[in-house]
Amino acid sequence: METVAKPKILVVDDESVNRELLERVLTSRYQVYSADGAISALSILEQESDIEVIISDQNMPQIMGTEFLAKVAESQPDTIRILMTARTDTRDLIEAINTSKIFKFIPKPFKRENLLSIVEQAVSTHRLLRARTLSLQNTIDEVEERYRDLFENAIEGIFIADKEGYFQLVNPVMAQILGYPSPQALLDAGLKLEDYFISKEAYSSFYASLSALQSVSDFEPQFLRADQQKIWVALNVRSMLNDQGEIESIQGFVQDITQRKRAEAGIQMLQTVVLEAGNAPDLNTALDLVLQHICQYTGWVIGEAWIPTLDRQTLQFSTAWYSPQHDLVDFRQMSYDLIFAASENLIAQVWRKNTPQWIWQLDQVSLQVFPRRDAAVRLGLQGCLALPIRSKQSVVAVLVFFMPQTLEQDSRLVGLINTIAAQLGAIFQRKRDESEILRMNQELALARDQALEASKAKSAFMATMSHELRTPLNAIIGYSEMLQEDARDEGREDMVADLQKIYTAGKHLLELINDILDISKIEAGKMEIFAEEFTIPDLIREIVDVVLPAVQKNNNQIRVACDESIGVMYADVAKVRQCLINLLSNAAKFTQNGTISLEVERRQTNNGNWIIFIVQDTGIGMTEATISKLFRPFTQADNSTTRKYGGTGLGLAITKRFAQMMGGDITVESEPNQGSTFRLYLPSTIEVKLPKKSEPMPPVHLKDDQPSPQQPIVLIIDDDPYVHDVMKRFLNKHGFAVKMALNGLDGIRMAREIMPDAITLDVVMPGMDGWNVLGILKADPKTSNIPIIMITIDGSKEAGYALGVSDFLTKPINRNRLLSSLNRCRRTDTLANSRILVVEDEADARHMLRWMLEKEKCTVWEADNGQTALDVISQSTPDLILLDLMMPEMDGFEFVEALRQQYPGWKVPIVVITAMTLSAADRLRLNGSVQKILQKGACSLGDLLQEIHSLLPGIESASADN
Repeated sequence: METVAKPKILVVDDESVNRELLERVLTSRYQVYSADGAISALSILEQESDIEVIISDQNMPQIMGTEFLAKVAESQPDTIRILMTARTDTRDLIEAINTSKIFKFIPKPFKRENLLSIVEQAVSTHRLLRARTLSLQNTIDEVEERYRDLFENAIEGIFIADKEGYFQLVNPVMAQILGYPSPQALLDAGLKLEDYFISKEAYSSFYASLSALQSVSDFEPQFLRADQQKIWVALNVRSMLNDQGEIESIQGFVQDITQRKRAEAGIQMLQTVVLEAGNAPDLNTALDLVLQHICQYTGWVIGEAWIPTLDRQTLQFSTAWYSPQHDLVDFRQMSYDLIFAASENLIAQVWRKNTPQWIWQLDQVSLQVFPRRDAAVRLGLQGCLALPIRSKQSVVAVLVFFMPQTLEQDSRLVGLINTIAAQLGAIFQRKRDESEILRMNQELALARDQALEASKAKSAFMATMSHELRTPLNAIIGYSEMLQEDARDEGREDMVADLQKIYTAGKHLLELINDILDISKIEAGKMEIFAEEFTIPDLIREIVDVVLPAVQKNNNQIRVACDESIGVMYADVAKVRQCLINLLSNAAKFTQNGTISLEVERRQTNNGNWIIFIVQDTGIGMTEATISKLFRPFTQADNSTTRKYGGTGLGLAITKRFAQMMGGDITVESEPNQGSTFRLYLPSTIEVKLPKKSEPMPPVHLKDDQPSPQQPIVLIIDDDPYVHDVMKRFLNKHGFAVKMALNGLDGIRMAREIMPDAITLDVVMPGMDGWNVLGILKADPKTSNIPIIMITIDGSKEAGYALGVSDFLTKPINRNRLLSSLNRCRRTDTLANSRILVVEDEADARHMLRWMLEKEKCTVWEADNGQTALDVISQSTPDLILLDLMMPEMDGFEFVEALRQQYPGWKVPIVVITAMTLSAADRLRLNGSVQKILQKGACSLGDLLQEIHSLLPGIESASADN
């Protein structure tokens, strides 16, 4: 049976009687030790550390009981302390408790039962304290073990340093980060935290933040390891302060982030390479940039490039090169002198196999593998990397890099370089594509320039051909017209029909030429729109009169449905007329013994108000294939159609283009042998660039004169009622009847209705100004010959004279000048005694004009070029000049210029009769010197006489002015 050890009790008393008494009482239950004083008791405690209870007397020599127990409390705090004293002073008891932390007091003399009870309590208390202490110690040991394991095995470096930064405690990872084999080796190095900072500025910034904030997070400086390698670290550090607020120690965590920094730098380098190489102007510049960035990133000392020759049989050294060192000129020159074919050479292998190759130690490879080995080794180069640049499965370049140390294979670096190589291959391909695109663009630009030159040549050819074709046509048409008149005068009616055929054929040929010129103008974007308001029924009647002979020629009937109330439209009347004539003529040509109908309707839609012209026939009809190419220039249904019906295929193409220019379109429905239906859609008001519409005028009451049959009529177009009143009174006194219009539109309408003898036209009017009115009146054959006197405020005359203005007056109006101008506009029945100078190099044309003019009793002078005409004028001044432009020696343009210089203020009218198509520049050269421009063949002899009549209404006055 196991014996349970008795609790150990130490009795301390300087009186032996008391000691013996206590021993006798306690021995039965406890193992008792006794001491006669504090010194001997402390000696016993050193030998017996497991004494559980101490009973000490208070009054002892040398050391009092409370002082002794206080020392015990410091050295053995778990030992239970009991004080025996004969004094019962409360203050003494309190002092004893505070100083020696006693468990109980036992008064002297003590009672046996009381003593045993207190000691038993003390023993029990001690055992409880010891059990708790053991438990706490075990817990502490466990925590310390965990902390030690965490500290030793942490994935980050952990350190504690004093306030100077000297390391006091570090874990193994901290030692590894800084390049030491063990924590103790790091501590033995005796270096401070500051000593590992490469940048002293970085340490100053770090320490300033630590002092100010007591902690620094994610600070990323560069460290120099014990083995002299440079690394990047992330610091998370805090400072421990003393009571005075000063740094007492530093604790922190350190993480090696070199790989992350390299990856970031690699990504940045890759982005920079791609961006700069992509923006490089050529491949060599791109290679230079790539070599530079890779060498700077890796620390390699040479970067070079090799490119295939044009025949792709060998590799040659490129001009692209990079090295931060300047002592490698000879090595570079040696490379220039080399050419590699498909061999065992390293660079040739990379080119042939399309895979990167490393040489880890240059001094250990053969000259066959690397011919520049010896030169490279002399320069201290030890490693080499060669990698291909691929573009569409072919190697377009090989990059070669040299490094001064033997390298271990770095898969991450290889991956980065390969990525750069792939990107570079894409860039090279793009550069090649850009070069190809540039070449193609240059070829296209050349082709465009050639096309423009061809277009200019075509335009010049068309202008020349129009002149060359119109000139003989002018003679054919003119002579046939002249001969018809002579035949009738001589009673040779049998010849009139044949002459009429010649005349008709000539006019038809002229129309074909005009069609070709129209389509050329449209394609060149030079066709213009001249909009005006006109009455639709009037236009339809005019068109029917024109096409009726063509309709009746094939024994067809025409049916027209146009309500008189359909009203007006605002469009280019000449182009609308030509569109409808083309459609009706086309229907008449392809219809025999049938019906051709023309219907007109006005329709309001969401897109505005539209006029729809419907031309329907019962002719041969068309297939879908024919319709698909119907509106193409110079195209007809098929060759058989062309042979049977003739034509150029331009009419419908021009019609569609005109419709689209006016904001409309044309459609067709047809079936073979069932006829065709064309619908021409035009807005009732086309959009043209005109000045803003005028504000409504206040109501005025103007009363027009009712002229007598012989009284000349003057139409006044002015927005100022005061001008109307003053001019009406003045003109009535001098025998003129006056009609008045307050705006341009009314003026145009009235001019067509009453056909006045003259018009005074204000230039500056709201809405449609005088220039627009002038253009419309002169473009209309019905009103083009009415003399127009422009009223202006600035005296600008040149543009008006070119458009056919008879005279200019400036405000305020000089009444006598106005009367003189109107008198010159009075109509006369004869041109007798008029002196006409004909300037024309074609003898036939001169003869025809002389014949016409002499029948009007005119005096005709002839000149075959401009210089001859100037000679004639120097002898006598004509009343009017008929001028051709295309002549040898001095043409019409040069003649007009010479006339301006030799005779300033020249007022004799000049009428240009030409077969050429005038450009804007041509018209500008004639500006201010020519009163009228007529197209050869486009006007009859009668039209020409009317123009001469309009320009020479008062011969005497004109001669007097000159």
